[in-house]
Amino acid sequence: MKSNEVVLSNSLSSAVNALQEVEEASERAGLEREQVNVLRLLTEEMIAMTTDILQNCRGTLWMEWEGSACELHLTASAPIEEKAKAAFIEASRAKVNAPVKGLKNKISALLAGMLSSGDYPELYASMRAGFIGMPSMSMAPTWSLTAYTKGQEKEEKDAEMEGVEKSILTGLADDVVVSVKSHWVELVVKKHFGGPAQAARPQFTGLSHVCIFVDDMMEAVSYYQKLLGAIPDHYLPHWKNKGFFKAAGFIKEAADGDVSIAFLNVPGTKLTLELMQYHYPEGRKEPVFFAANDVSGARHVALKITNIDEAFEYIKSMPDTRLINESEDYRVFQISETTPEDVVFFDQDLRERDERNTNTARILSGVKYFYFIDKYGLQWEFEQGHSDIGD
Repeated sequence: MKSNEVVLSNSLSSAVNALQEVEEASERAGLEREQVNVLRLLTEEMIAMTTDILQNCRGTLWMEWEGSACELHLTASAPIEEKAKAAFIEASRAKVNAPVKGLKNKISALLAGMLSSGDYPELYASMRAGFIGMPSMSMAPTWSLTAYTKGQEKEEKDAEMEGVEKSILTGLADDVVVSVKSHWVELVVKKHFGGPAQAARPQFTGLSHVCIFVDDMMEAVSYYQKLLGAIPDHYLPHWKNKGFFKAAGFIKEAADGDVSIAFLNVPGTKLTLELMQYHYPEGRKEPVFFAANDVSGARHVALKITNIDEAFEYIKSMPDTRLINESEDYRVFQISETTPEDVVFFDQDLRERDERNTNTARILSGVKYFYFIDKYGLQWEFEQGHSDIGD
């Protein structure tokens, strides 16, 4: 999971916003109050370190988590205007060339050196143990606190770590990773909180069905045969299974529950419709038609087709079925031109692009689609050309 990204600057308000976002994300992750406070302290230290280096800080901060393993990410950019860049490099040299004691200060100096794209062999040599995949004494793109401390000799490590418990960043974090790309640098602080074992995630094997509640079973079966060419598979008339009603939440009425269920397969897809009619206990009979932008559960089922224009005319002719917009102007639409810059894959940095972005943008630009709502209130999408997702 990932929190919202907060824009960072040297202002107090941006730091407050970042701390609030980390606290809210920590609560969503189910962390205890003491653990939330640890992440707040780490966030404060990251921001303080970065804004100390950058007089005009431009960057973002966010949190990622999986179970009790958390990561704080901070990206920052060095000045690119010539005057600002020259002043920054001069300040960075002073920071890097001054006697640097303590891991926190060394990380801060390393950050400044990377951002200024300078060459500081003495600093990089002293920090060499932490560079990942460093082939020589030259600057490497990624440095890790864990790799650094593991690479030190015991005497050096004892001296280096003296008083480390006084540093919030190096004392509380499991690892600190510094990486650089162009004039952007990313600082990642990792923290894993021990706790009760997490429940295993569900292991999915495929889609089971989409359930639609109806008021007249035979009429509904006939309707979906006409609408989608659905093929009836099997049927449970007046089913009174106590286990089903208990699972459905009707504990008190389980002994008297009465429901009919039919399963239909949509040809050309792996979609099975489950039609369900409650005879007892009865619910509301009239379907609820939501506006296109209302929040309410799953909002539509999309099916791929190859003859979208003919399908549009067919749906228009179906009784008890309406297009999502009943205006005369509503038609089959094609997605507007999409550029690679519009597409971001979850395993990419926000500034990265590769051939996947280009291919996806090309596919999206050719997709045609329209929406309609059936007589039971379910919204459908028919789409043509979306070849990069689904079956």
